[in-house]
Amino acid sequence: MRAAAGVLVDRSFRLLWCSLTASVAADYIFPIAVVISLIRAGYGAAAIGLVLAGRLIALVGFALFGGVWADRLPRRVVMACSQLGLVAIALTVAVWPSAVVMGVAVFLGGLCEAFFRPALQACLATVLPERHRRTGIAMTSVSLRGGSLLGAFLGSAIVVSIGPWAAFVAASTGFGISALLIWLMRERALPAPERQPLMDELRQGVREVWSRPWMAAVIVVLALHQTLIVAPAQVLLPATASRFHWTFLPLHGGDAIYGLSLAALSLGGLMGSLIAMLRTPSRPGVTAMVALLPYALVPLSLLTSHTPWPVFVCFLMAGVGLEVAAIEWVIGMLAEVPPERQARVASLEWVAVLGLSPFGLVVTGVLVDTVGARPVLLVSALTAVVPVVALAVPGVARFHR
Repeated sequence: MRAAAGVLVDRSFRLLWCSLTASVAADYIFPIAVVISLIRAGYGAAAIGLVLAGRLIALVGFALFGGVWADRLPRRVVMACSQLGLVAIALTVAVWPSAVVMGVAVFLGGLCEAFFRPALQACLATVLPERHRRTGIAMTSVSLRGGSLLGAFLGSAIVVSIGPWAAFVAASTGFGISALLIWLMRERALPAPERQPLMDELRQGVREVWSRPWMAAVIVVLALHQTLIVAPAQVLLPATASRFHWTFLPLHGGDAIYGLSLAALSLGGLMGSLIAMLRTPSRPGVTAMVALLPYALVPLSLLTSHTPWPVFVCFLMAGVGLEVAAIEWVIGMLAEVPPERQARVASLEWVAVLGLSPFGLVVTGVLVDTVGARPVLLVSALTAVVPVVALAVPGVARFHR
């Protein structure tokens, strides 16, 4: 805790930390308001899924370009402009809450996020001195997890008590606060390298990854983990809860269990951030790969549990492991990649991990209809050995070439 207090003494990091909390809270309020608006307008699951898919399509489609521009411009400028774009988007939907406008807004929100995420990850290296990097990155994860819990609570409360329009206004306020705080912070200036054509700079980012076999192996592991374990769990959790008629206190049905399971995942992520802050492993790659293993308990719990409690516990443990692995990866990447190319590498990771997610979601549904849920869950659990196999790649054990 003393280390955390030391990091927060730095004004720029304190501003970044607060801005992330506001941004993530707003980012959770916005889709809640979109979904409730569509439901109240009489739209079904297909329309809701189509609208929400626009965010992922934009994020994957533009993340590489976002990474290049985050390396070309000051990161705080890219981040602040992204948040101002989200302010305009949220206010527009508050005034014109039609399904078409919301679909376009969600897509444009994903576009803004495609520029924001790589800039944020690279900005950590220019804001944090190396001696504070581990603590600062862990504190950033605490901010992200805390903001998600705050946003989920506020979004639900505002929509129910006032209406979706008020939630859109609240989201725009959060994005505006985030933009202001980011603009006020200062980051270390990087040497200005000679600029090259856009596609050449994209290829530079790819070369940074493939020149380090350990880094390529980790990105492949994260992509497979997301596609073969996380995606099937997202599809089969509400279906399993509904099939067994699980209940939780006064809450009934799969939707309540789904939301509570994701809350357990976020709480686990918060715990994982604190663990990573307090502990510096001698072999961070081993720690990260082993930390991914607990997510295999989630499909196993869906396969064997007759009450929701084991599922909650497994999601909590999975959240701890995911956050520890993510923090070790970010620390290793920032230490290995030159600062002027870090945003491009971060965007490559996002594209690899998120780009396969829709495939995992669709294939899960097809396979469940074809062979049933049990074989899919078994294969998903067995996929957990992939991170352990990756430790055989040179450099993975220490996240260092």
